[in-house]
Amino acid sequence: MVADMLHGTGRVSRIAARISAWVDRADRALCAAPDERARRHGWTVTTTGFGSRRYRDPRFDALKAARQVLAEEDRHVHAGGDLHVHAGGDRHAHAGGDRHVHA
Repeated sequence: MVADMLHGTGRVSRIAARISAWVDRADRALCAAPDERARRHGWTVTTTGFGSRRYRDPRFDALKAARQVLAEEDRHVHAGGDLHVHAGGDRHAHAGGDRHVHA
């Protein structure tokens, strides 16, 4: 009796695994073209559900960082500091009030 129950449980597990594999293959087939296009552009692809993806361009991280630097510089300049920009893009703020660009 116990052996029959275990045999049945194993069969259910195999059927569930087979269905899961079919769903996974169908999901990948459904999203293959958009996923490939996103990867060609260097974007990250995150599966969020069947047929659902999140595509993200990692350059947004650099844009966010640049905005944070500019916001910090604005806080220093508005507080009476100088903003110095040197060749190569180095930027820093000093006490004062003027903006300087050095080549």
